[in-house]
Amino acid sequence: MRMMIDTNVALDFMLAREPYYADARKLMLLGYLKELELWVSGAQINDLFYLLTKGGKKVYNEAARLSLQKLRACMGVYRVGEQEIDAALNSTWTDLEDACLYQAALNVKADFIITRNQQDFSLSSIKALDATEFFKYLEEHKGLTYAAVELDNS
Repeated sequence: MRMMIDTNVALDFMLAREPYYADARKLMLLGYLKELELWVSGAQINDLFYLLTKGGKKVYNEAARLSLQKLRACMGVYRVGEQEIDAALNSTWTDLEDACLYQAALNVKADFIITRNQQDFSLSSIKALDATEFFKYLEEHKGLTYAAVELDNS
């Protein structure tokens, strides 16, 4: 299954934001294990770097790079180009970032867009779910249940 991951979900994982972290972490683990095919756009990587460096403060560069390298181990990066930008600009979407993410999702043939802002994707032909809803979908429609295992380091 392929999915496009919205920036807010990537940040939930990278910053361990509660109460969203556990499901975001499961998604990333499944991406790392190649159980799911996860995607972000190159523009999102730039946005994530900017956010992780708190507006481009160099003191945070190394930590941001390491965090993004870990994220990259879990997912692919789709290169948004002229075709996607033009389609987004010519669309009726009011948020260009979401329109570009949607165009990227179309091109990777995503089954879902995983976001915490489903209303931002109301024009999408690809179903937008949050991570919790996605895991409920897997359980109800595919009979799959995933639980993250915590390892004791003692």
